[in-house]
Amino acid sequence: MAGTLAEGTAPPVRYGKLAQRVPDGDLNLPDLFPEEAGGGPLELDVGFGRGASLFSRAEAAPESRIIGIEIKSKWAFKVEERLRKYGLDRARAFAGDAREILHRSGPDGCLDVVFLHFPDPWWKRRHDKRRVLNDAFTDDIVRLLRPGGVFYVQTDVEDRGAMFRDLLRDHGAFDLEGEDGFVADNPYGARSNREIRAEEDGLPVFRIVARRR
Repeated sequence: MAGTLAEGTAPPVRYGKLAQRVPDGDLNLPDLFPEEAGGGPLELDVGFGRGASLFSRAEAAPESRIIGIEIKSKWAFKVEERLRKYGLDRARAFAGDAREILHRSGPDGCLDVVFLHFPDPWWKRRHDKRRVLNDAFTDDIVRLLRPGGVFYVQTDVEDRGAMFRDLLRDHGAFDLEGEDGFVADNPYGARSNREIRAEEDGLPVFRIVARRR
């Protein structure tokens, strides 16, 4: 019969409408977790994509509360659904633009670690306005990180890695680990899908550990 679903298939999911989003207005990041979640370090994963970094970090650091923000609603929905399925209740996945969300977030100094995995895949100058890692975003990260907290950035594009390193080194609020501003290994057990693929393909990954002064 026309217009019916084939036997055994499910109706399409409208991910954009179902993806979890943070409240409007001024946002208190710890309030994204229910009171029964308790305390512990507060971490942020920006651009988690298919979610490998969120899952691996939730398992590696069970004492942490981890907030994930992904601009693609489809992946935010899928990842949040899987987090709940596997009982990883100290990790949350939200859809949205991290640049806009962090600019209205607080309190200052509430974050212990911020992860930014393989950002800014746009090459042409006209796309510069779409870049995640820019001066304004960095200012918000600095404000939200506690002294001694870490901003961890990684990319598989060498000139992007150099650009990110120089931006953070020149900002004045960070000390970068490694003699040349890069570290060889991922120290956090939070490997993103892109990182896994890059390593499988034999591509170098440029990792930056920037510690808040």
